[in-house]
Amino acid sequence: MAEKRVLVVDDSIMIRKMVKSILAGRYDVVEASDGKSGIEAARQFNPDLILLDFVMPKYNGYQTLQAIRKIEGLAHTPVIMISGLKDQVAEHIPEPFVGFEFLEKPFEADVLIDHIERLLSTSAPTPPVFPATAPAPAPAYQHIPAPAVAGAMETVMEAYLPPQQPDYQAVISKITSTEMLLVQGIENLIQREVVARITELGDQVESGKLRMDKLEQKLDKIIQLIEHQNKGLMVILREIRTLQQAKTSGVSGQPS
Repeated sequence: MAEKRVLVVDDSIMIRKMVKSILAGRYDVVEASDGKSGIEAARQFNPDLILLDFVMPKYNGYQTLQAIRKIEGLAHTPVIMISGLKDQVAEHIPEPFVGFEFLEKPFEADVLIDHIERLLSTSAPTPPVFPATAPAPAPAYQHIPAPAVAGAMETVMEAYLPPQQPDYQAVISKITSTEMLLVQGIENLIQREVVARITELGDQVESGKLRMDKLEQKLDKIIQLIEHQNKGLMVILREIRTLQQAKTSGVSGQPS
């Protein structure tokens, strides 16, 4: 049976590599570093499930999802949207979310695997029904020779006895899960800081625009006052010239 294919679309190379290591041996993982390349990868590889980050350059997760849904054969492909900023997702897509599942960062490895397995199992075809003529199942109890019983008992005892060596795989899985939580937490903090800084800059720009508007209003008032004063000066200047002309005419009209 061919491996199911999972497309991971995330601009964080660390998240992509960690998800790939978690899903190694379970699924065939394909990576994409942003929304635009994610759309192309979805068209090229036709994945069985898509893990899609929301905060990305070029296209965010919502725009990427809309484009993927238009690709032939991917209209109903299971999608898990991941983000540490759920409020931003809700701004574009009102809750409850429809057409995808949402997984908030940071998440543990087993939580991610549970989501993927459940979505893929619900979309899997119904298993075939065996015909009524199939041979009857063996009885629950049947006689087993004594040596076989002894061997079976030893197997059962081995299964219940604690292992002699520590379970290194479980330790490695726990370390990987902890590392992934740490990385996601750091990236989540960075994303929140970036959003806060952008919001602050936007507020400053808006505040700057308001100050500029007030300055322009003051300049307009000053220009109006200057124009008004200029008109007054022109009137005074005309009166002075009239007086000068009258004086000149009076002087020239006097008898010698």
